[in-house]
Amino acid sequence: MPFVAVPGAEIHYSVTGSGPPLLMIAGTACDGTYWSRFQVPDFAKDFTVITFDQRGTGKTITHIKDYATNRLAADCATIIAAVGRGPAFVMGHSMGGRVAQLVALDHGEHVKALVLASTGSSFKAKGGIAAKTCQGIIEMGYEPYVRKHSTTIGFSTEFVAQNPILVSGIMDEMMATLPPVEVYFAHILSRQDHETTGRLPFISCPTLVLVGGDETHGTSDTTHVESSRVLSRGIPGSQFNVIEGHGHFYSHSAPEIFNGLVRNWISSLKMT
Repeated sequence: MPFVAVPGAEIHYSVTGSGPPLLMIAGTACDGTYWSRFQVPDFAKDFTVITFDQRGTGKTITHIKDYATNRLAADCATIIAAVGRGPAFVMGHSMGGRVAQLVALDHGEHVKALVLASTGSSFKAKGGIAAKTCQGIIEMGYEPYVRKHSTTIGFSTEFVAQNPILVSGIMDEMMATLPPVEVYFAHILSRQDHETTGRLPFISCPTLVLVGGDETHGTSDTTHVESSRVLSRGIPGSQFNVIEGHGHFYSHSAPEIFNGLVRNWISSLKMT
């Protein structure tokens, strides 16, 4: 499991499988293990799957606390270059999709195509951590709050009711890699500061935009459905798909649908 040196950090990354490179970027304050259960084993059959621990998470060694999305995008470009197998398919979920946009915009030579899963180009809430988030963490504690919030936005109420053991197991895995609360806050602030709306027309690579049909609830200031539609309208030639009945973590609640959509779309590009 190698590391790559970047300004202010040593990024831990992992390479699995063989074939065209596919870089997976996890969401807010998540490390590369987010993809381990459902995506890496499947995609590694046909792709060189690259996952990594974002600054402040996992095994990455962070010297400078710079979590801006353009910094994280530069890290991604360095990782792709370090693997050395040419431009990659870049897939980002949630905040990882914000980072992925900047990889395409600022480091386009490293990107073959984009998959933007439940993400956006801007964030309505700016200027600090939302009071309801702070209150929730104070009242419930950091880990219990994040677990409840993630469950609420991540899965439909029906899915939770029908699959309590699976949901609990997924949440256990996510909570096991939860970074310190200051890193969690720093990633949220970076997500809020991200702005690419005006640059979307300049994303020239093929792009697939995905969102869950049940992403119209939760505690966010905007819905992922709304922000994903902004992406699909703004990026020329992009394809837009809704995974009906599933929440923010459809990569985990409906992996066969999510993986199949991504795989079929990549195959349709005739670029592999």
